[in-house]
Amino acid sequence: MRTIVILVCLFGAVGLVPAANILPNSSFEDWLFGMPVGWLTSELLYPGSAVQDTISNTGMYSVKLAGTDTAAFVGTTVAVTPGRSYYFSGYALVPGALGGSFVLLFLTATGDTLGNPELLPVYYSGSGYREYTTWVTAPDSAAGIGVGFATLSGLEANVDDMTLDDTTSVGTVESPVRPRAVSSHPRRVLSVGGAMVQPGTAAPVHDALGRRVAGRPRSGVYFVMPERQE
Repeated sequence: MRTIVILVCLFGAVGLVPAANILPNSSFEDWLFGMPVGWLTSELLYPGSAVQDTISNTGMYSVKLAGTDTAAFVGTTVAVTPGRSYYFSGYALVPGALGGSFVLLFLTATGDTLGNPELLPVYYSGSGYREYTTWVTAPDSAAGIGVGFATLSGLEANVDDMTLDDTTSVGTVESPVRPRAVSSHPRRVLSVGGAMVQPGTAAPVHDALGRRVAGRPRSGVYFVMPERQE
């Protein structure tokens, strides 16, 4: 029997628990005094550099960042647990060749930085938003993580739907499955928790938020859930 690595979320003894986003106001729908609630922006220092915009990926609003003579940014800090893995997703609309970068940086309890920041540079996206994703694992002395987006002078971008999912409630087990094509591409693989899984499984496929994927999945990270055994 062929085996694949599968990720099973447990709620108590049984049940599926989707990964939980830990970033506040992640779709930038709530604003107060010209700032997205739960976030710090360059608008405090440079008026007009980080403003509410109605060109959004989802919902009604996004953050429009425009670096003129200096950088523009939006960011927040949340608590993390050492050893836990987190899945980041962010969307950017970039009218030029370059737009800036998503940034993730772990912090100690005293606010000191840990290691090098994780950078996700963003590029021209055409008329729609483009998604950028990555996995990070909190080091032993981490107490928090700074998550944000920054542009350099002269660059412009809209950002929306920035999420950071705590995925550690997921346990790893092995289970036999019978082959059946999930993807029509014979060489296509799914990246599941860092493991590369060959297509051809009867088990349902879920995305990082626990939502079932219908049809052929896009490139990215997915959970391959086992079928219930009678």
